[in-house]
Amino acid sequence: MKSIGNLCEKTKQIYNDIHQMNKVSELLDYISEKSIEKVAAFLLIIWVLSPIIVMFSSISVQDVEQSLNFSLKQVAISTCWYEILQTTGFLGCILGIIVFFKNILKGKTGEISMKQYVKNNLFTLFLFFMLFWSILSCLVSDNIAISFYGTSYRNDGLVTYFTYCGIFCCGYVVRNKRFAKHILEIFTISATVLSILMLMNSETINNLLGLTVDSSVFSNSNHFAYYLCMAVMCALLLFETEKKSAPKLIFRIGIFSVITAALVYNKSLGPYLAVVVGLVCSVILIIWLDKKDLKRVLVAVIVFIIVTFIMNISDNHLYIDLKIFGIDIFKIAKLSPAKDLAHVGSDRWPLWMNGLRFITEKPFFGYGPDNLGAQYAKVNIIIDRPHNEFIQFAASLGIPALVSYIMALAVHFISFLKQRKHVSVVYIGILCTVITYLASSMFGNTMYYTSPFFFMILGLSASMQKLVEAKKKEL
Repeated sequence: MKSIGNLCEKTKQIYNDIHQMNKVSELLDYISEKSIEKVAAFLLIIWVLSPIIVMFSSISVQDVEQSLNFSLKQVAISTCWYEILQTTGFLGCILGIIVFFKNILKGKTGEISMKQYVKNNLFTLFLFFMLFWSILSCLVSDNIAISFYGTSYRNDGLVTYFTYCGIFCCGYVVRNKRFAKHILEIFTISATVLSILMLMNSETINNLLGLTVDSSVFSNSNHFAYYLCMAVMCALLLFETEKKSAPKLIFRIGIFSVITAALVYNKSLGPYLAVVVGLVCSVILIIWLDKKDLKRVLVAVIVFIIVTFIMNISDNHLYIDLKIFGIDIFKIAKLSPAKDLAHVGSDRWPLWMNGLRFITEKPFFGYGPDNLGAQYAKVNIIIDRPHNEFIQFAASLGIPALVSYIMALAVHFISFLKQRKHVSVVYIGILCTVITYLASSMFGNTMYYTSPFFFMILGLSASMQKLVEAKKKEL
């Protein structure tokens, strides 16, 4: 009762304080950065729990004929997931706007020049320019409805871009390492639950929860793999930063092993190779910047290799896929005829080549967000994406949007190199997760339920960068 009374008293005090304000600037100043950070962390926790939430949401679908029942469960999952994204994403946008104006007020009082402000925030400014260009691309699109809302399958139109922005903003304002660790812990535990259910492959559980064999709650096995490759790297980060407690270390490496096993079982080669890239980057950066943590990274690499080997004892699909991948690279290097390249990259070559052609047709604004399906249909391709996010951005949004995206990433990586003497293992781990997803994105697509996880990680990485910058100023 006492705590309820204190809460009521505090609420009354806040109401009185706000009632006495005459300027918006006073309200912005009244909202503390800690409060914003807590709300942002809470929104991200909801988001990382979203796969578990939507999985159980499908139980509410009443039993009907089996095939229809499964389809209804998939619709329930998709609807619930998009509602969660919109809620967390748009609230994140509001937090981002508040933080932006608070920084403007700080800049005025601190007499920071516009030139200095731009220099300090090049990374976010490039990303927001990409979002702004997406608005223009949508407005000049030949199908504004699709560009605004996205297709019914992908839900990846302009509206969803703003939710990505909101998720990024939430990650960006979380500066408390304890909050960031809790978010990543829940993220990896959620991924572990999905991984275990996939490895169990129980028909009863799958039908109850609307799960598919290789895709879990996702609509496609590749999409699940995009999610898993980020989860694997976050599990590695948590293993690296865990204190010297044997039970906790075993728990962390256990989570890493389970998610790795699920990734191998999933059979999506691109995300698996992306994790290999991420692990190599982790080893290189640790050797270069923080050798005392090398032992744990090497343990994780060895576990990754062992799990891969065990998962392929009965089914050597990975070895076959790697062999085909090597042959594909040889064909490209040899400049083989077009007919010999048709099946390169699991039939991605025609998607890439046509995607590049679409860029030349509308280089400035592209065809609009999520609006390439009609163009691919004209060349008798039923897939509506190039399966390469960089080609996708240029073909959909225009070359300026892609250049802005690349410039943002370049600024981020260059800042890391400049700060290398002051970075922590957490910062290195998060950056390697960003690198892993980017490697995977060379063979993948954006989706409303996978891309937010990347923008969350990217926001956290930018947040770590700001922390390093602040510490450098204190020295």
